[in-house]
Amino acid sequence: MKFKRTLLLMFLLLLPPMHLVASGRDVLAVPVVPSHVEQQFSDFSHKWIDKIDRNFASRIGKMEIIPHSGGYLARYMQIDRDSISWSVKTISGSPLNYIGLLEYVEWTYECMAPTREAVEQGPFVRVRGRQVTEIFQYDKNKWLE
Repeated sequence: MKFKRTLLLMFLLLLPPMHLVASGRDVLAVPVVPSHVEQQFSDFSHKWIDKIDRNFASRIGKMEIIPHSGGYLARYMQIDRDSISWSVKTISGSPLNYIGLLEYVEWTYECMAPTREAVEQGPFVRVRGRQVTEIFQYDKNKWLE
């Protein structure tokens, strides 16, 4: 599915921009996305982010704990809610088809401690982040996963 989304994004980025002639000069046409489509994507995005956070293999409440250097290392992942941004765009040549772009950062948190009990308590620090961009298609009045 990610391959299809990546392929769609590459296709859309390679399309030439749509231009209109107005008053003797070129003006970039910006198709208007209906507000109900944007609202649907906003709702869809929040649910999608919640689903991802719940389904991380290592997450708060289900940390990965492994022996490390005579102690323990605990790790979990979480989406940075402050990093979330989204936009909806009209697909060229079709006024009823849209794509939604959802961007966010996934953070990995870790803690090292001498005992399993201590490592579960933290404190945890961010050790790496990954910028994620997902592309969703709108079809038949709904956003597709």
